[in-house]
Amino acid sequence: MKIFKKIKGILITFSICFIIPFFSFFVLNLFFSSDNSTFTTNYSLCGVDIGGLTKLEAENKLSSKFINSTATLKLELTYKDKSWTFFDKDFEINSNIHTVLENAYKTNRKGGYFEKLRNLKRIKNMGFDSQIAVKYVLTDIDKKIDDICFEIETKPVNSTAVYNLDTKSFDITKSSKGILVDREKLLCDIEEGLQKSCDVKIEISTLPVDPEFNESHMKKATKLQASFSTDYAKSPVDRKNNIMLASKSLNGFKVEPNEIFSFNEAVGQRTIEKGYKEANIIKEGTFIKGLGGGVCQVSSTLYNALLLANVEIIECHKHSLPVTYVKPAFDAMVSWGNADLKFKNISNLPIFITANANGKELSIKIYGDTKPDNLEIKPTYEIVKTLPHNGDKIIPDTEGIYGDKIMFKGEFFRVKYPKDGYEAKAYLEYYVDGNLQNKKLIRHGTYNPQQGVLYEGTDTLPKDMTLPKT
Repeated sequence: MKIFKKIKGILITFSICFIIPFFSFFVLNLFFSSDNSTFTTNYSLCGVDIGGLTKLEAENKLSSKFINSTATLKLELTYKDKSWTFFDKDFEINSNIHTVLENAYKTNRKGGYFEKLRNLKRIKNMGFDSQIAVKYVLTDIDKKIDDICFEIETKPVNSTAVYNLDTKSFDITKSSKGILVDREKLLCDIEEGLQKSCDVKIEISTLPVDPEFNESHMKKATKLQASFSTDYAKSPVDRKNNIMLASKSLNGFKVEPNEIFSFNEAVGQRTIEKGYKEANIIKEGTFIKGLGGGVCQVSSTLYNALLLANVEIIECHKHSLPVTYVKPAFDAMVSWGNADLKFKNISNLPIFITANANGKELSIKIYGDTKPDNLEIKPTYEIVKTLPHNGDKIIPDTEGIYGDKIMFKGEFFRVKYPKDGYEAKAYLEYYVDGNLQNKKLIRHGTYNPQQGVLYEGTDTLPKDMTLPKT
């Protein structure tokens, strides 16, 4: 058993100290030797001068040295205060490379200069370069390098920005570079070292890895691109509540590069459990009470801010009726599970959204790097034609909803005035350095006219009573 171990050790040492450099030499050097039957002069392997020898003579000389030597492989890799040492017994050795070398040598012997160049290309295409030679002989060296990399390498840390709700400003964290082992150089250093000796010591080289986002990136990402405000001071209390809840969900929202933003996903379903109340919504061409009424003003305000910030809108829907809080054809209707407002961040930096609802005005701001500093975008619209309303709809107040205001037939209480509809076009004008460069149509839509709504009393007027003319 001891004899077997000794022979195995000799074979391992011979393989490492001879095959790798021998392989590298033949594949990369023999093609350009003036006499392909011998090594070039002044060439040494593992400290043995084999210059001018034939392949067989070189093998005999090297074999003679290592068979009669107790030398063993020692590979020491260091990095700062860390060290990893490997001996021949630590590797699985692949000795089949002898066959590959023999075939390469035979191929080299055939043809002229250009044929040899073609043969060299074939051998390189087989993957046999100096790095592959090391990994071919030391078949598990990649695993050992993996373990070393795990101890050395660190990932870069990105700078981040978070909107501080208390200070109403952005907090930016510091970035740091990562460390990556230069595996290519390490394998080349091992191959080069084994050409000279079986006792190799190598300092591991590393490469810095830049973070994807540093502080300067985050400063760009937190630069104001556009803001847009709408008025809701005269809204009922419940509608104001809904606007406040939806705007809170958007305040400080971050959209990463290539990420698609969904208003419905960001705000969530409007439910009683979340505090949403009933207020006017538009459904099937008319205003009715619905849970979450007023949220469409938030989505429309956001839509207009995004347009001014040059953000790519990928989904938007109009109302069926005109709304008063934005210009004609610049509204954005949302409905859970039915209609959404979506945009894609096509910039290289995050986009931030802030929203503030103070009970009177809703203001939404867009931060990022979405447009050049010299670009200004202005919204404009055109009323193509007016769609006249058809008067009032009279509803008998059979349930006495407005009993404190009307009682008899012929008495009316107006809930809503009639309004004309319109066909409108919405445009965006693009100004560069104050000069109009482009005008783009973004919507051509029809908004239906609205009937007025009157409630009428249901009691019969006594004979001795007369209603006033007004």
